[in-house]
Amino acid sequence: MAEIRAFRRALGVALGGLVAIPVILVGSAGPAQAAPNCGAVVTASTTVTANLVDCPGDGLVIGAHNIVLNLNGRTIDGVGLGVGVHNNGFDRVTIRNGTITGFDYGVRLNPGTLGNLVTAITARHNEVAGVELVNADTNNRVIGNVLEFQSQRGIAVLGGSTGNIVRGNTVRENRDGIYVENSASNTVETNQVIDSSDRGIEVVGSQRVTLRSNTLTGSGDAALALSGSNLNTVDSNTVTGSGDAGILLGTAHDNQVLNNRVSGSGDAGILLDVAHRNTVRANNLNVSAPNASGIELIGSNSNVLQSNTANAQLSSGVELQNSAANRLLSNTANTNNGAGIFVTGSAETAGNVLDGNTTNANNGNGIVVDNAGNTVRRNIARNNSGWGIYAAPGNTDGGGNRASGNSQVGQCYGVTCTA
Repeated sequence: MAEIRAFRRALGVALGGLVAIPVILVGSAGPAQAAPNCGAVVTASTTVTANLVDCPGDGLVIGAHNIVLNLNGRTIDGVGLGVGVHNNGFDRVTIRNGTITGFDYGVRLNPGTLGNLVTAITARHNEVAGVELVNADTNNRVIGNVLEFQSQRGIAVLGGSTGNIVRGNTVRENRDGIYVENSASNTVETNQVIDSSDRGIEVVGSQRVTLRSNTLTGSGDAALALSGSNLNTVDSNTVTGSGDAGILLGTAHDNQVLNNRVSGSGDAGILLDVAHRNTVRANNLNVSAPNASGIELIGSNSNVLQSNTANAQLSSGVELQNSAANRLLSNTANTNNGAGIFVTGSAETAGNVLDGNTTNANNGNGIVVDNAGNTVRRNIARNNSGWGIYAAPGNTDGGGNRASGNSQVGQCYGVTCTA
């Protein structure tokens, strides 16, 4: 009893008051077998032996460092309030192996949590998030869980949660699948994100986040979006069937978009909107179905687009609108339903370099550069339904362009082409 009283005093709970906090306290012999009540504070490694039903607030509350909470296949069920399993700052805690449903949050790691592991949890039908980290310290891991049917987010990493890992989860039919905001140096990898009604993965106001080898299908909006986020890496993800862009960079700078496979997007496979100094390299923009367009830049400057494949899109393969000082290097844009590469904009948006690209058999011109001040060199344009290359007056012919078999007899306009 003295041990219980001391713990309650530390939590600021008066024994003579109206509210008592149930506590599980166990010696060091091994994990407890327990059937706790709703709201119990867990202070030792515990294996749960019964379901918790209709919890009016929190389900279970972590109350110690270095413990394992094994839900043992049981269900923690709420009435739409509180948190299923709540950790207010304890380190190196494992939460595993059970179902959490009917709370505001399934699992919540609050400020100060360090080195936690959340694994083999099914969190469904919670309001705000299946798992949320808010200002959590480093090395928390959310691995191998199922997050489904949340009203808002499957997994959320928020408020300065730094250096955490979200890996190998199945995240389906939430509004947003995985959401990272104002949190740096986190890794999101090998997750399956399915049928999000809004965005599959979204990173907002965050730096040095790695999004790697995730599979996103059926997102209602952009599947993978960086908004106001810089210095991030988007690598080797597979995106299929999004309602808007496959990968979107909006006011996002100095990011790397590498080796992704994007198919069947309702807008561009990769869209840069007022996004500067990004590298977009070695992406495949039609693995299983065409996108509305391949790669599109709107008001985006000083980006590098290199070695991408943008074939058989519903409109252009690569399109630049009012974008300046970009380098388009060694891209392939064949058999598109519009131009292979299309560059347009005002006189102030110039200085783009198109070098070493291949644009064949498009249902339009191979390359169109519709505004002055750009450089066109060493491109190949064959068998297009229009010009091989059309460059408006005032562009620079860098030489080495080749064209043949295009519908326009002259093959190229504004630059000299050889066969």
